[in-house]
Amino acid sequence: MRETESPFGFYFILLIHTVGLALLVGANAIIDLRLLGVSRQIPLSPLKRFFGIMWLGFWINVTSGVFLLFAYPTKSLTNPDFYLKLTCIGFAVWIMHRMKRTVFEDPGLDDAGMVRKGAGLAKWSLALWIGAITAGRLLAYTYKYVTYP
Repeated sequence: MRETESPFGFYFILLIHTVGLALLVGANAIIDLRLLGVSRQIPLSPLKRFFGIMWLGFWINVTSGVFLLFAYPTKSLTNPDFYLKLTCIGFAVWIMHRMKRTVFEDPGLDDAGMVRKGAGLAKWSLALWIGAITAGRLLAYTYKYVTYP
């Protein structure tokens, strides 16, 4: 995949990975920022629909991420940033699931209750996604081996 002349090779997979990232983290950031008080005029309940978009982005990223890993396994698997990225993603997805379950699926909460219950999760979510994106970008610059020596 990394040596192909095809436009559907490595850079196409990287593009798909970026689209998945935009769907996942973009939708997540909208919910997080709303829970933290940005654009208070937007009701929170309809934002529950974004969780479907986030899961679509997640599975796009899992699939494209596996292909990227196959392209340069040594580069990723010998880099601590790769494991930091996966750890941040794991915790961020757990928070995303918890936020949906405890904030958006609780029928007894109004917008103020949702903000009270979800603000802490939203802060962690933003921090973890920023960490995952930063660690992912650092993968391009902090490797020791590109391929097995």
